[in-house]
Amino acid sequence: MGQNRKEPVPHEDLRVLKVLNQKEDRDLQRKLKTLDKQHSYSRRTLQLRRERLVAEERRVMMVKLCQPKATLNIALKEIREHEVAASHFRRSIHTSGGALPSNTPLYPTKGSGPAEHSRSVSAPPTRRNFQSSVSFVQMKNIATIDSISEKEVARRRQKARDDMERRKQLQWETLHKRVAAFIQRLRDKDNMESFDKNT
Repeated sequence: MGQNRKEPVPHEDLRVLKVLNQKEDRDLQRKLKTLDKQHSYSRRTLQLRRERLVAEERRVMMVKLCQPKATLNIALKEIREHEVAASHFRRSIHTSGGALPSNTPLYPTKGSGPAEHSRSVSAPPTRRNFQSSVSFVQMKNIATIDSISEKEVARRRQKARDDMERRKQLQWETLHKRVAAFIQRLRDKDNMESFDKNT
């Protein structure tokens, strides 16, 4: 008789436990949907960031392709300006203090001195040397600028790849931890149900 009076208590406990299990199921399902939404959002965010990085990489490549041409045009313009300035400078010297007298023959004669002859012979090489030195300096500057540009492009590209990989790794670790915690809750729930059935 005493045992029959105690029978309703386990039934009541099972009913309460069933209600609690149903509530926990709803909570777990809601958390699972939340994790799924967060995972989808993370994937969309990564995709958008990837598209932006690809667009930025294309823009940098266009700059890399166009910059040497622009640099070359600037260098050639500077070379022409140097040549014009040098030409004006030589012309001013020739017309001011270095002009030849009217009675001085244009070509050296038998009695002309060696100084005038050497001056007329050595003038063209001086001009060629000046132009070649200017061209060499400008081309060296172009090579330096191109080298710096390539290094900067490579550095930005590597930095973008590192940032993207770091974000992906962080989001993957966060998602992995949440999924592991969710699976652990399911296991704990299964263990509790098995324990209740055994008892």
